[in-house]
Amino acid sequence: MQAGKLITGTLTCAAAALVAVTALSTSAYALPPESRAVSFRCFDPSGTLYGSITSPFTGTLTTSDPGGTAAQKMKLATTWLPPLSVAPNTLPFVFRTVQTSAGGSGVGTVWDFAGSNHPALGLGPTTFGPAPTSARIAAGTTIRFKETSGALPSTTNWSLRFKNPIPGTTNDIYCAGGQSSGSADFSF
Repeated sequence: MQAGKLITGTLTCAAAALVAVTALSTSAYALPPESRAVSFRCFDPSGTLYGSITSPFTGTLTTSDPGGTAAQKMKLATTWLPPLSVAPNTLPFVFRTVQTSAGGSGVGTVWDFAGSNHPALGLGPTTFGPAPTSARIAAGTTIRFKETSGALPSTTNWSLRFKNPIPGTTNDIYCAGGQSSGSADFSF
């Protein structure tokens, strides 16, 4: 009878250890923020340029990972000056990133971070985010701002997409660009 209790106790401990290892392997702990420089050019589908063709917008892309089951987030502080004030949470946007490591979903997997502006945008530099991922990115995965600077932005070639803030317009603005040359991938 004692041997049965010993085996049951051992199996219970083994199961608890497996649960603990599984929980830790999904980034149960918070990771420090990471920042990378980015640059991009923005157009709407009618061909209207936002900014200068010779001087792209620049910015700093920053990630955060609170750990556990909470979504990772990304924020972009840019030099873009909107043509008018925009109320908080009224300008939807999406950052597009691509996975660069073999773990998790595999190299080339697209990870979108979607949100809306917060706080209000004035006539000064713009911050998009922070915006959460569509799904939690596996621990050990690396991603990069989708490199699209080889061609003009379009509905199929973009790293940042946001709603046109000019009243009466329905088209999105598409921005092509990428991380600064030689900058490291983001790690989760």
